Amino acid sequence: MKRPVNPLLRAASALRGLVAAIATFMGIVAGWGFVLCAFFIAAEVLARAFLRVSTGSTVELSGYMLAFGLSWGLAHALVQRNHVRIDILINRLPRPVRVPLHLLSLALLAVLIGFVAKGAWDLVDESLLFNATDISALRTPLAIPQGLWAAGLIVFLALILCMLVENLLLALAGDARQVERNLSSRTYTEEAEEALDALKAAGPKA
Repeated sequence: MKRPVNPLLRAASALRGLVAAIATFMGIVAGWGFVLCAFFIAAEVLARAFLRVSTGSTVELSGYMLAFGLSWGLAHALVQRNHVRIDILINRLPRPVRVPLHLLSLALLAVLIGFVAKGAWDLVDESLLFNATDISALRTPLAIPQGLWAAGLIVFLALILCMLVENLLLALAGDARQVERNLSSRTYTEEAEEALDALKAAGPKA
């Protein structure tokens, strides 16, 4: 009975891998965006303190960076299983109960983000319709930062749906262990191993 599922599972895994790669790229861009935002704010503070000048756009630009950086990092955080989860109860349940609950939580997340992404897209569409701009010196077309923000939410939703389909097929194929590896919270062992690997990579080269 597993054989008919395998082609679908391979296709779902490939699609999830593609979206995850896009999410990883967006996460890297978001990280560098935060770094750039920090430098921009620091330069603004120093310029005000020592040169008595200001760009007048620090709040506007840093707000845009933080907004789109947050949404662009959501999908990558899901790939890395870094979202905060309350798992005190579910870890005490048997695996046949845990797997459906993992899938249910992912489905509920898809519903929530679906509404948020729809609202974000409607906001972009409205800004395009009215050619809305920010009330600032830059007069930034609002569709640009809003579009970047909405793009992160849409990719996040796409990744959730891909993961939901993939892990549902895994559950139907009887591979509950892999479903748990994909959807459960990161364990202390995994986090410790990742920290050790980072220390080894950052250590002095022989």
